[in-house]
Amino acid sequence: MKIAFLGLGIMGSRMSERLIRAGYDVTVWNRTAGKAEGLKKLGAREAVSPKDAATGADVAITMLADPASVEAVAIGDGGLIDGLKSGAVYIDMTTVSPATSRKLGEAAGRKRVAFLDAPVTGSKPAAASGELVLMVGGEASILDQVRPILQAMSKKIVYMGPVGAGSLMKLVNNLSMAGAMAAFFEGFTLGRLGGLSGEAILEVLTSGALASPLLRLKGEAVLKGNFEPLFSLKHMAKDIHLAVDESAQEGLNAPISHLLDTLFQTAQRQGLGEADYAALIKVFNPNNEA
Repeated sequence: MKIAFLGLGIMGSRMSERLIRAGYDVTVWNRTAGKAEGLKKLGAREAVSPKDAATGADVAITMLADPASVEAVAIGDGGLIDGLKSGAVYIDMTTVSPATSRKLGEAAGRKRVAFLDAPVTGSKPAAASGELVLMVGGEASILDQVRPILQAMSKKIVYMGPVGAGSLMKLVNNLSMAGAMAAFFEGFTLGRLGGLSGEAILEVLTSGALASPLLRLKGEAVLKGNFEPLFSLKHMAKDIHLAVDESAQEGLNAPISHLLDTLFQTAQRQGLGEADYAALIKVFNPNNEA
């Protein structure tokens, strides 16, 4: 089976490597040149355009930055959907709005191409080890058809419903994560300013009801002041803004979403966009030291 994988950032480079190592015939493409060298050594072919990547592919996968980039790559001039054959499957794994997923699904349908929105939860380590969790929208029969491909990149696949449902669940997921971690960052800063040991704060929180892999991961980051991006702040900011927009469309009173949107926009203005989103702690106390 031939797979086209478009988008070789922190996540996509590792996800595509999983597919290559699983034995699939993979063609890759990335907007920025030079990202494919390691994958080419493993046997991937590098395409010169999205349409070139998709030509002849049975399945095309995008893992890109935002709705605008996905639309440009999928349905813009020379987009991947133009290169896909009738009967192929297009899977978008980018975090986008449900409306964007439905737009992509409609464009694919006009070419008799099946579509799934399948965003992921999990950061760089999970992408490298194939332990992502996938939230999938689209026809269940299409999911069954491509399940072995998705299993090569994930530890769990959850079917959410029709096209757009996977994208909605991803916004719910990231909104929940960001809210929980923002509260932790504020609480951690309060404790440190009051003279508590950062190590002791983290030991208590990770030993009680709040304990989770995410709390441990982000807690260690703020404790060490290591904000190497596993999930960049700019991408979380984008996801929160998408959640704000979706809440407005649904008529939801969403004060927490709006507060988080403000906090993440402030962090970006402070130049923290390329750091891991754990760097949001600097908004609460710019001079924070663990």
